[in-house]
Amino acid sequence: MNIQEEKARIRKEIRRRRKLLSSKVLSEIDRSLPEFIAAIDDPELKSRLKKAKRIALYRAYNGEVPVDGLARSFMEKGITCCFPKITDDKMIFVDCKSLSDDSFSVSLMGIKEPVQDVPVDPRDIDVVVLPALAYNEEGIRLGAGGGYYDRYIGNAGAKRPYLLGICYEFQICSDVPYNDQDIAADFIAVIPAEEYEE
Repeated sequence: MNIQEEKARIRKEIRRRRKLLSSKVLSEIDRSLPEFIAAIDDPELKSRLKKAKRIALYRAYNGEVPVDGLARSFMEKGITCCFPKITDDKMIFVDCKSLSDDSFSVSLMGIKEPVQDVPVDPRDIDVVVLPALAYNEEGIRLGAGGGYYDRYIGNAGAKRPYLLGICYEFQICSDVPYNDQDIAADFIAVIPAEEYEE
């Protein structure tokens, strides 16, 4: 099995596991995530979040870890939040003042994207909350396959943001294949979701 086939196998299995999470469970995770993140005893993570002026997040779909509650908690603290949008096969991040429906539209992929399209310079983002299909123990990320995040973070150069991965326990896979272009999270917050699966 080559690296692409192995990545496809892992993506398929993780998507299958995520589908087992009910909407009730996802709502509970979304509600409790701000406290979960705040309780993590990692000095570097705490320092980065405390100093952050702008944080990039995503709008969850297909069973991804929901981070809307986390975004709202950041906004309440006066932190600017920005979200991804694909334009001309390139990912940009756009500042949003709220998560209201009139600030977002649903893309052809079924993902909520900002209506506005004024891009944020990646060097002006302090922390990126990463979506992923899987991580290995070293933080190497397996994404959906488009390479958008790898390219975006790569373009920030030496001033790249701090990368916070948030995933379910079953998304940690020791055998995640990777190459030099695959980015690694600086910290992974692991949610024990096995107990929620039906």
